Amino acid sequence: MADTVLTVKGLKKAIGGKPIIHDITFDVNAGEVFGFLGPNGAGKTTTIRMLVGLAKADGGDIRIGDISLQEDFPKAISQVGCIVENPELYKFLTGRENLEQFARMSGGISAARMEEIVRFVDLERAVDDKVKTYSLGMRQRLGIAQALLHRPKILILDEPTNGLDPAGIRELRQFIRRLAEEEGLAVFISSHLLSEIEMMCDRVAIISQGNVISVGVVKELMEQFANQVDWTIPPAHLEQASRVLGGIKAVTEVWQSGEERLKTRMDVEQVSAVNQALVNAGVPVTGIATKTVTLEDLFLTLTGGGGKHGTEHAGTRTK
Repeated sequence: MADTVLTVKGLKKAIGGKPIIHDITFDVNAGEVFGFLGPNGAGKTTTIRMLVGLAKADGGDIRIGDISLQEDFPKAISQVGCIVENPELYKFLTGRENLEQFARMSGGISAARMEEIVRFVDLERAVDDKVKTYSLGMRQRLGIAQALLHRPKILILDEPTNGLDPAGIRELRQFIRRLAEEEGLAVFISSHLLSEIEMMCDRVAIISQGNVISVGVVKELMEQFANQVDWTIPPAHLEQASRVLGGIKAVTEVWQSGEERLKTRMDVEQVSAVNQALVNAGVPVTGIATKTVTLEDLFLTLTGGGGKHGTEHAGTRTK
């Protein structure tokens, strides 16, 4: 079983007397990339600021390994590397000079460690160039190099792909996977780019209105919402079609979407048989569509952004 590097329990925060974070609980393990997802205003950045000591929690506990951030901040935070928003760099210094500045502030970082991290982030050819000549992707890697110099147990990144072009995003994704798989580092990533999180992360926590509403392995969470089949049926026959579908064993859920559509959760291999049952019952089916579920679908469903847990939920029937 992987070691737990970050444990967050019952985290709470109010700003100006208004509760912003209600009850945030999750953990992050060594060697995994953990995604932290939520719509704008959900509380992602506020949570991250508490994780790295930039804001004080009003309740709950944050532990790095077995050390409480609240009880022994210096020892706990020494195990954390982080970039909140954009990496802070001296643009008129070289990459190497930036690393040397950070190494002096951290203390105890050898020249050998600095060379090792330069090679790891693939900046050997550019490390003696001034940072003002770096691309955004190179600056991100230099920022991550700074955050990794002191060998932290967890790297926390807030929206690390912001401003990167597709090639830069792909490069960063591959680099982050290397950190987890080759270095055994826990990587915590806040992002709104769902497709990237789907490709990059092992597990995710989905946050909405200051609450974590789901935590799990990306693939397993998506499988819970897989096998969706949409049926287009004339409005006059919707009620009858819903009764028929609700009585078929292969159909696990039925809910209405719009004026002439029923959505079902079922094994897509049973579509032909279910269609025949509808036709035999005198229900005219004018369209059938199967849907591949993505992390975006899951996100919208869980946060009430248009899925069956939103306005369509009243028509859901679960067996």
